[in-house]
Amino acid sequence: MLRKPVEDKFNTIFSYAMKWCVFAVVFAAPFSKSISEIAISVGIVLFLARRIINKDISLPKTGLELPFLIFVATIIPSFFVTAYFGLSLKALFSKVLKYIAFYYVIVESIDTEAKLKDLFVIAFLSTIVILADGFIQLYGPIPDFLHQYPVYKYRAPNDGAGFFRGFPTACFPFPNDLAAWILLVIMPIACVTIFDLKGLRIRWVVASVSLALFYLLFLTKARGAWVGFAVSCIYIALAKKRFWLIAVLVVMLVMPFFLRMEMANYIFGISSVSDRFFMWGTGWEIFKVHPVIGNGLNSFFQEFMRLRNDEWKGKKGAYAHNCYLQMAADTGLVGLVGFIYLMAAYFVGVGKSLKKIKDKFYESVLLGLSMGVLAFLVLGFFDTNLYSLNLATLFWSSIGVSAATAGVRAGRPA
Repeated sequence: MLRKPVEDKFNTIFSYAMKWCVFAVVFAAPFSKSISEIAISVGIVLFLARRIINKDISLPKTGLELPFLIFVATIIPSFFVTAYFGLSLKALFSKVLKYIAFYYVIVESIDTEAKLKDLFVIAFLSTIVILADGFIQLYGPIPDFLHQYPVYKYRAPNDGAGFFRGFPTACFPFPNDLAAWILLVIMPIACVTIFDLKGLRIRWVVASVSLALFYLLFLTKARGAWVGFAVSCIYIALAKKRFWLIAVLVVMLVMPFFLRMEMANYIFGISSVSDRFFMWGTGWEIFKVHPVIGNGLNSFFQEFMRLRNDEWKGKKGAYAHNCYLQMAADTGLVGLVGFIYLMAAYFVGVGKSLKKIKDKFYESVLLGLSMGVLAFLVLGFFDTNLYSLNLATLFWSSIGVSAATAGVRAGRPA
């Protein structure tokens, strides 16, 4: 049995290391899956080791304990019918339990206002790095400097079809991925810009970053992300009586046509829509096999390859480009309801916390985090952002940071 001073020393060391694991994930997740995966794993191991040393198996109370338990419970029935038990079991630990555990790592390690501010600084620095990467990729002489990704659909000046700058991706492979990341970071930064700009020493830096994020989101032409952004902005406009935000959305939509930008041709293009209809149709066929309990967690890719009806049948899998259809196909209506219940509990908890927070800055950050999560979830109707490793990591981290912010500034639920 460890003596008290030794326990305290270990707790201090573990707390410090866990904090830096969270910092590493928040900073590096957009551009390095390996760094974020290592940091998550180390953070979880330290969290469990700390529990063992302290002989304490309890979890920080955040209000999501029961929703997490129900969410996991609704996934389990799909294991009784899965044809890919190994894939399903691996996904249970690597795509579900891992993120729940890391949520508690964030909540437990970011437990003071000083740590919370440090985390915001780290997140802001990461945002500036990715922004710089996107602008250099789009307007500079080199591609993305983190992964060497070229601009998407770029056409050189000597191309017969004429010069087209293309769509930015920054450190992500596709514009849609960049847009999904922007949704998670632009909302808290924009909310601080709108509601607490006068209280910031670096107010013009924050405002400039907010505008730069908006500009890149506009240039990605990711229509699903635009819808998510619009839904969150409309909610803020109505809740906070900032109706000029709706005018901004209208300008964002008509600007490509007013300026006769080539990207206007892509806004109402149907090629990607027809691809999605094919994927949704196949996804629906997969869902109908076991609509209640699903075909097995993480089975969609394999089932798509088996049931698709084109020349790639039996050769190539795919994702649904609709997170909720894919979730329903994998874990059935039971699993989908479990996830929706978890998200509803999250938003209800944020709403209660916002009423308790008196500080404008933290209220703006928490509102923005939740609106980023909302926009990300709306995008999930049109894309696979919840099934992208780095984007899913940032999504669950946003939920964890929301809980940490509420815990530090509003007090944890009893």
